Amino acid sequence: MADQVQESKRELEERVATRTSELKAAVEGLERAQEELVRREKLAILGQLAGGVGHELRNPLGVMTNALYYLGIVLSDASPDVREYLEILRTQVGLSEKIVGDLLDFARVKTPNRETISLEQLVAEQLQRVADVTGVHVTSEFPPTLRGAFADRVQVGQVVLNLLTNAVQAMSNGSAPTSTRGTLSIRGRMLDGGQVQLEVSDTGSGIKPEHLDKVFEPLFTTKARGIGLGLAVSRTLARANGGDIKVVSRPGEGATFLVTLPAADSTARAAA
Repeated sequence: MADQVQESKRELEERVATRTSELKAAVEGLERAQEELVRREKLAILGQLAGGVGHELRNPLGVMTNALYYLGIVLSDASPDVREYLEILRTQVGLSEKIVGDLLDFARVKTPNRETISLEQLVAEQLQRVADVTGVHVTSEFPPTLRGAFADRVQVGQVVLNLLTNAVQAMSNGSAPTSTRGTLSIRGRMLDGGQVQLEVSDTGSGIKPEHLDKVFEPLFTTKARGIGLGLAVSRTLARANGGDIKVVSRPGEGATFLVTLPAADSTARAAA
């Protein structure tokens, strides 16, 4: 009799433990679903706001750009101080235009116009657009057999520009000489499954472990400047082109961003 009681008790405890585990899993699932619903609602509202603000700011920024171009012509013989301030204005207007571009890209991603693009050429083009690379040692490695990516040139170009800009900014340290800012490493490689990968690494301070899951979320930023949309837009654009983006980092050891895209049927070098 005692054995039967013990067996019944054991079975009851197992059932309680099983049901408790199932209930816990169900509650966690509901919490995740609720968080995802709230996140989607926030993103929808943010997208509408971003689109409206972006369009409203684009026109005045265009006027400023034209005015600076005109001033650069009529003040070609201006003093060094005046030319310095004009350059500061150009830099800040350019930064504002990038923020507006991120807002518009986040609000509405256009259908990709895919073609065969050379990642090596695209990186070279976007490096020319990165501001303040003084003191940064840039290395690149693209195997001759690397196939091109089958993606939208403009959209992937924006992704590359965002990653290069972030990498350079991550190595900015006001207390360090410009000659020791760090190294920006760029590599291309083939992956299994007909994909190409672009790797962008820096030797900056790295990303804290608690921030790794947040860096691609809209409005998340640890920078003094910017609004935290660059990486969110980059992930959206990469996924729109059939790819993805992820990050690997340890504090004090820099960060590596990996962009994966579908490979084109023929090599980019042959198509170029």
